[in-house]
Amino acid sequence: MPALEPAIEQWKPDVGHDRIKQEWTEISDKLRRRWRKLTWDDVLFKDGSAEYLARVLQDRYGMDRREALLQVHEFESQMQASTL
Repeated sequence: MPALEPAIEQWKPDVGHDRIKQEWTEISDKLRRRWRKLTWDDVLFKDGSAEYLARVLQDRYGMDRREALLQVHEFESQMQASTL
């Protein structure tokens, strides 16, 4: 998917717009349903954010940074779509 590559590279969680960070404590169950290799320690981490989630996904699933960021971005987009 070459068309997505520039968007992935440009997407970085912005502190003011990090919806995952804003809702971290409320989405632990959703995170564990989506990524079953996440531990309770992972999702109950008090300073969770999109950036933190991407790092944990890289570690738990052995994926590269680009793939981790893509999955986090898709998850965040689904969160936004479900509230519309």
